Amino acid sequence: MTAGRCNQRLKGSIISPAHFFSRAEEKTKLNWYCFEYARGLEMLIRRDRRLCGHLRRKKIDDRAIAGFCIHYAKKMQREIIDRVSGHTQNVRLGYEEIETYFPDIGDLLVDRLLTAAAKAWDWQTEACVVCPTRCISVRNDIAPMFDDPYYWG
Repeated sequence: MTAGRCNQRLKGSIISPAHFFSRAEEKTKLNWYCFEYARGLEMLIRRDRRLCGHLRRKKIDDRAIAGFCIHYAKKMQREIIDRVSGHTQNVRLGYEEIETYFPDIGDLLVDRLLTAAAKAWDWQTEACVVCPTRCISVRNDIAPMFDDPYYWG
């Protein structure tokens, strides 16, 4: 996919469940949660035409956006585990990972991406309230969704 197609629907999403496991025992509900978070973040970024335009001008295309979303979601695992285990009171969404992944985009775009990350987090956690899968509370259980062909299309 080219940078010019940044704002298309996620039908052509680059993020797949395979980005969140390398062995069968890694097909956990926590990794599934992170997959869904990455897809939600990708959707928010790609649907924001203005943000995509700014990212394109920085030579950041759909592949780089997807790579960032995968990276950011995986880094959230430690925050999630710390929160669930009682080590912290809140999950912290930080700008540091954005600046590390995209070191030359400037504060304005870092802030826009952090805002998208926070919105995706809110959407994901709101959806989890009614979801019977319980990806966070039983985070180490195997997630059968990883083996469902529906999510691989």
